[in-house]
Amino acid sequence: MAERLESRKEDVLEANKEDVSTAESSGLPPNMVERLRFGEASLNARIRSLGEIESLADPVGRAISVDRRPNGLEVARVRAPLGVILMIYEARPHVTVNAGALPLKAGNAVILRGGLEARRTNAMLGALWRESLSEAGLPEDAIQVVSGTHEEMQDLLQYREHIDLVIPRGGKGLIETVSSKSAIPVVKHFEGLCHVFIDEGADIDRALAIAVDSKCLMPEVCNAMETLLVAEPMAEHMQRIVRAFSENAVTVKGCEKVRQRVPTVLEATEKDWRTEYLDNVISIRVVEDIDKAIEHANLHGSHHTDAIVTNNLEHARRFSREVDSAVVLVNASTMFCDGQTLGMGAEIGISTDKLHARGPMGLEELTTYKFVIYGDGQVMGQA
Repeated sequence: MAERLESRKEDVLEANKEDVSTAESSGLPPNMVERLRFGEASLNARIRSLGEIESLADPVGRAISVDRRPNGLEVARVRAPLGVILMIYEARPHVTVNAGALPLKAGNAVILRGGLEARRTNAMLGALWRESLSEAGLPEDAIQVVSGTHEEMQDLLQYREHIDLVIPRGGKGLIETVSSKSAIPVVKHFEGLCHVFIDEGADIDRALAIAVDSKCLMPEVCNAMETLLVAEPMAEHMQRIVRAFSENAVTVKGCEKVRQRVPTVLEATEKDWRTEYLDNVISIRVVEDIDKAIEHANLHGSHHTDAIVTNNLEHARRFSREVDSAVVLVNASTMFCDGQTLGMGAEIGISTDKLHARGPMGLEELTTYKFVIYGDGQVMGQA
């Protein structure tokens, strides 16, 4: 597949240009158009990612634990494929590459249904997958890229005897619809309402670098910061904080304490604390201390990714222990909640569930396990 992406690069890029043009002319919001773009840099990144996935150890058959019982039985828990995975997602065509490679590497078959806005790009990538599978001596249908209607997808969600897991990846509406309609277990890639907390005594230069990167590098992705929490003693830097975002074309909304210091900031409402913007918009709230920061993140967040910037080791430990999110970072950007960055080759999604997977989902999260027990003639009824 990596070789085909390289040799057929122009075909993929041309298909994506057509999808982007159609999306723009149909009035798709600019942030969604950005999620749809699959330019040469992104394509090259997928080629590298496929190489990284290829080099990862095969998880199937790997023992998670082995225990020898007093009666001589050797009891192992061994990783096994999940089976058939259905993934329903929006916009980002690069998912069609990752979501084919990772399940396949973990011994699964996968059905991929991308958004209609990316249908040309996905159809091209699906054709390349089929060619690649055939050349490798694998069933062409091991990775299927489909483009069914919403009604056909809802029918597919009832096929629990044929499909083992559903992974929806996209907006809140998509995930809620799939979760409510599916007769098959669902791992939810829910909202990314992420926070960065600037703790009392934090280095303001470091804090601003982390906060700006968390928001501005890729504001349209699920691990982008949406709310910045600032400890009250650090509010003296508010003019500088707001300026850092304004200079990056980010619209700033703030609580009353923020607006007292910077009157030009828009008023943040209760709704803003619960909004995943996926755009160049941020809400800033001044909180009394770390207790209030933890309380806000747990109450208003989506349990996806949250970060603290601090020089206080005890506060770092408290935040990482008490914030109930899939990924918690200390003195690092929320952008690092990424499967490829974390050594997983790529990710199929970031789960906000606690069962069966949590956080970035890579190869291991696309397996289950079975008990394999070796004996030497033992019977339960022996004396």
